[in-house]
Amino acid sequence: MKPLQNFAIIPAMENPDVQRSGCRLKAVNGTDGKPVIRVELFHQTVPLLAGTTVEFELLAGTTMAQARTLVDAANDRILNVVVRK
Repeated sequence: MKPLQNFAIIPAMENPDVQRSGCRLKAVNGTDGKPVIRVELFHQTVPLLAGTTVEFELLAGTTMAQARTLVDAANDRILNVVVRK
């Protein structure tokens, strides 16, 4: 897997209503023991998400191995999480 690079936001593109952070997805067991995909931010640069956890619930019957495969493929292509007000 190719290491991720952090890219600086060009000042002209900054918008106070748009917040970005480098992130990765991680397959974990949810509170009910079923696999979920959790978003982990690299830096706490998204105040709108401060103190929150973002997870994706998966279809019934999805195994942890399938969740990891999905996460590996997504992490190879996802650069940032973008939150808009």
